Amino acid sequence: MTFDELAELMERHSSKSFGRGVSETEINAASARLGTKLTGGYRLFLRRFGWGGVGSLELFGLGADVPPYLSLTSMTRSEREEMSPGLPVHLIPLMNDGGGNLYCLDSRGAGEPPVVFWDHTAGEQQEPRQVASDFVMWLAERVEMEKEGEAG
Repeated sequence: MTFDELAELMERHSSKSFGRGVSETEINAASARLGTKLTGGYRLFLRRFGWGGVGSLELFGLGADVPPYLSLTSMTRSEREEMSPGLPVHLIPLMNDGGGNLYCLDSRGAGEPPVVFWDHTAGEQQEPRQVASDFVMWLAERVEMEKEGEAG
């Protein structure tokens, strides 16, 4: 699935909430504040939507209209500095699972970063479990699960 196909699927969802999208300048500024690059499918998500999601999916993001609890920069800072164990700098949080764990992009490699699961109970030395090879694949699976739950 391409990002554009995913975006259309999300926009057609009966229960959706998105921001207005952000500029390259805003993304670059956030990248600088976070000390890591925002790339690939997630960067496309930020450009188009800024923040938000469908159904129970609420993704962290950017923009003047982002709710404080979904602010990528604020939540990342909090997870790195105030939580124990602190979130490693190479992980970019995408979404909280509702229990304090995070789905994150692992920005250590080159190219499209994989999505990993950071378990806040597993300690600082954990190697987060990869759950998808990239952001678009991960979000497409989550949106499909939301759709099935809605029809169920």
